[in-house]
Amino acid sequence: MHSNTIDYNLLVVRDYYPSVNNPAASTWVFNQVKGIKSYGYSPLVISPTPINPLKRVFKKKYKLYDTPSRIIEDFEGTDVVRPGYIKIPDNRLKACTLQQLSKCINKLSDFKNVRLIHAHFGQNGVASLELKKRLSISLLTSFYGYDSGRLGLLYKPFYQRLILEGDLFLALSEDMKLDLINLGFPQEKILIHHLGVDIDVFKPQHVENDIFTLLTVARLDEVKGIHYVIDALKLFINKHPELMNKIRYKIIGGGEFIMFLKSKVHSLGLGSNVEFLNNLVLSNAREIVLKEMKNCDIFLLCSYTPSDGSKEGTPVVLMEAQACGKPCIATFHAGIPEVVINNSTGLIVKEKDSVGIMLSIEKFFFDQELKKRMGIDASTHIAQSFNHSLQMKKLSEIYNSLIHESNNNYST
Repeated sequence: MHSNTIDYNLLVVRDYYPSVNNPAASTWVFNQVKGIKSYGYSPLVISPTPINPLKRVFKKKYKLYDTPSRIIEDFEGTDVVRPGYIKIPDNRLKACTLQQLSKCINKLSDFKNVRLIHAHFGQNGVASLELKKRLSISLLTSFYGYDSGRLGLLYKPFYQRLILEGDLFLALSEDMKLDLINLGFPQEKILIHHLGVDIDVFKPQHVENDIFTLLTVARLDEVKGIHYVIDALKLFINKHPELMNKIRYKIIGGGEFIMFLKSKVHSLGLGSNVEFLNNLVLSNAREIVLKEMKNCDIFLLCSYTPSDGSKEGTPVVLMEAQACGKPCIATFHAGIPEVVINNSTGLIVKEKDSVGIMLSIEKFFFDQELKKRMGIDASTHIAQSFNHSLQMKKLSEIYNSLIHESNNNYST
């Protein structure tokens, strides 16, 4: 590894960390890494990056990953190293992939002053156990939804050692905490720690649109429920045909589901009402999100639980939109009701409920006072409960407690 004069005291383990090529990846981890520096920590991000052994076969699965490197680089003020490992894109071979991931992380050296490892996602917690053991320090693992839901069941055999040897586990919501308990994680070692947004950046801005604008920002996967929103838009226009030219739906993001969504828009005759923008291929991806959130009327994210049981966590986009003073339409799914307060900061409907989504759109369209009032409540709610500065302070307190506990344990 490239020599560096910085004495790192914190290791952050997260694959798919943002880069010049993929600036929109894992922005919440990037924001944590930057924010924790103001509390006296010198973090180094270890971002394991797949070496593609079957490049042609699994090209789509690897296209967003960077080239592996053992040289420490500076990404927008954060230090990151991207060591390579062999990742087999087959859930039946998780043991092999986890073994490769663990070897990749454990090979890194020169960490004499590191006092804590913070692994993001359960599989990275498992893979960090050997490094924790070698350095005799604490390991904190954050979970985000898919690793405690569907994949949590797949990883359950490998979580047994993490359950025994991990020092603390962070969940994003009460719903996620319950999922972890059901997987065998001890309740007394689970804390709820929210993600946060920068309320100095995402802040209310008064707009008056001639066309009522709906917005979704998401990875374009089936489980985001965007197709149900498109159906709801069609129901709204069928009910109010005179308003066809007064409403539009902007969908920001990229993903393989986009072709299905575009086909659906075309078949429903909504080409003039729905606009797609893949910001992930643009260098100013986050600036586009901020601009569109400030300029929309309402924000929608109507995720649902598919047959395999996978879940969201607490989507940051719902925090960002509310911080901008936008009421949200969302679903009773995973931790979302803890982010969007039903009938206060937005309206929550059942999963896959296009009629419910349509009725919610209708309420906001025809009741501007409701939209305004919920928008004000939304920005206040985020400032109080999902403020990045507040959450960073809490995270630093968690770090300090673990380091103090580790020092006591290993000094006796």
